[in-house]
Amino acid sequence: MAERSPLIPDDSVGMKSTELFLRDDADKRWCVIHTKSRREKKVAEQSLRFGIRHYLPLRKSITGRRGRRYTAMLPIFSGYVFAYIDWADRRRLFQTGHVARVIDVVDQEKLLGELRNIRLVEETGLFLHPVLEVARGKRVRIIDGPLSGLEGVVSRIKGKSCLILEVDIIQQAVACEIDAGMVVLA
Repeated sequence: MAERSPLIPDDSVGMKSTELFLRDDADKRWCVIHTKSRREKKVAEQSLRFGIRHYLPLRKSITGRRGRRYTAMLPIFSGYVFAYIDWADRRRLFQTGHVARVIDVVDQEKLLGELRNIRLVEETGLFLHPVLEVARGKRVRIIDGPLSGLEGVVSRIKGKSCLILEVDIIQQAVACEIDAGMVVLA
């Protein structure tokens, strides 16, 4: 499983995708929390404190300065946290001062499918990195390996084949490297 920062208590660590993305309360819906600048981890901490089920996909970033290497866990989707909330939860999150707005999701199943795909790749420990623009290409399905069954768009990034996993509602995506021989047209 991908490493998490000990400073970010995340209730999604250790939860399987099937548990994390359940829709088990008629009054709650999965929403996209658009945070104020660089406040994603604060929103995740407050969500945990309030008992709100949430998902903040993180990636490892290694930087170097003056001969030293620093490792940090950064949000994959800068400015966004996904949360399963009702109106009371929404109000509590706004009161923290870290939330800019809440984006309601009409197509719950589509969002959950996209988040499950990202969570699955995250659980395998493969390197994820944000993609600024989703490439227009053929939609494919992986037929072999730990990601078998996942669908996405194949693109070439820095000369390597990558599977692009989109989160359509925020128009962002992540990519993971794949072997082009593992895919078929969807």
